[in-house]
Amino acid sequence: MRTLIHGGYLITMKDGKADVVTDGAIVIEGDRIAAVGGDIDIAVEKTLADEVIDARGRAILPGFVNTHTHVAGALSKALTEDVPTFGGPFRIALGMHENVITPEDMLLPGMVHAIEMLKTGTTTINECWWNQPQSARIVEATGLRGIVASEIREVDSSRIGFGRYEREWDQSLVEKGVDEAIDLLENWHGKANGRITCRVAPDGPDRLRPETMGRLGELARKYGVGLHTHLCAVPGENEFMLKLWGKKSIPLLRDLGMLGPDFIGAHCVYMDDEDIEIMVETGACMSHTAYLCGKRGYYPPIKKIYDAGMNVALGSDWLSNDMFNVMRAGILIARVLTGGVAIRDAEDVLRMSTYDAAKCLGLLDEVGSLETGKKADVILVDMTTSWVNPLRVQNIVTNLVYNANGGDVTHVFVDGECLVADKQLKKLDERELIAEAQKVAEDVWRRSEYLFAAEGRP
Repeated sequence: MRTLIHGGYLITMKDGKADVVTDGAIVIEGDRIAAVGGDIDIAVEKTLADEVIDARGRAILPGFVNTHTHVAGALSKALTEDVPTFGGPFRIALGMHENVITPEDMLLPGMVHAIEMLKTGTTTINECWWNQPQSARIVEATGLRGIVASEIREVDSSRIGFGRYEREWDQSLVEKGVDEAIDLLENWHGKANGRITCRVAPDGPDRLRPETMGRLGELARKYGVGLHTHLCAVPGENEFMLKLWGKKSIPLLRDLGMLGPDFIGAHCVYMDDEDIEIMVETGACMSHTAYLCGKRGYYPPIKKIYDAGMNVALGSDWLSNDMFNVMRAGILIARVLTGGVAIRDAEDVLRMSTYDAAKCLGLLDEVGSLETGKKADVILVDMTTSWVNPLRVQNIVTNLVYNANGGDVTHVFVDGECLVADKQLKKLDERELIAEAQKVAEDVWRRSEYLFAAEGRP
């Protein structure tokens, strides 16, 4: 299959730069980019193409790479945003997942969550959760590109919600998670034409004993894959680590040999200067969940992080997955905290959602920019709407980041396959999936009423 997309505002993100070709084109051959730029012979290519898309009035850019996701979060949408950190995410949401939600419950709502990602322009996700391989099945069915990991924990996560950092270590949870991880690594890594790859995902250094963390580092090395974890994510984490193990989370991971360019830690809110220095020295990466942090009312020491030169990319976490929201939060909250516009701009956050994100996940040779020979993960964004017009050509990227939204994405290609055309899914029946997922969700919420009542929530 050969596809020609032409006439649009082409933003390749080559070398991480958001340069714009105002009458750009891209040729997709199979799952790869065959040609890209402003000098393609359109007349000739039209005779060779099986499909021609006139992209006038649209931006053509790489699909977003979301560096921290949980498709299971669909079942917690709007349940926790206005509840304090421990009461909401831990006692309600994780309480549901620990005690109510089954792997079967997760599948259809997770599909809807993945559709949200796809339709808002995300083509690659870095996904971890329990009850695998459900996430892998969802990635396979929706057509997304995904790095999938089984989230391995040693405690009932909902117990953290009482703010006392009590621990009752449960080895059976570790063994279940490790079994799921090995199943993913041996049966799903490289599946779906390589769209699905796998990592090892310790839930967090505060939720596993050091010997278990070390074991998971060895597992990742054995299979030659990276690590994905929550890191410095909740109040009291480092105090707990110091009290119990004599080391904060990041120094402990360094001493276990787990930090490096193939390591990505999500959130990184409660880092101090020493932590930042270690992350920089080891080349470890941070998934900055800016939109989620804004909801929770806490934020990482972002100026220090940027000034130190840490590897940082953007991620959505688990309740809302529109990367346009994440990009804007990544600018706006940082500016409020630092009192100026210099800290990050539109080009910076677009790079952090594409090129830098692919680099952090070890995928830059394949995705993150539109270049000949790379995978054809491409999105088109409508730039003719009232909320982005009048449109000054010199400010295409600024307008895209500040004024467009996920609902403006018209086409999505992953691996050269058109999964969204004119804002409609081509492989799946979205309305039917939403209706079926709603039935599952209502049943889960009915079974979870005791958790809502305990927090005084309707």
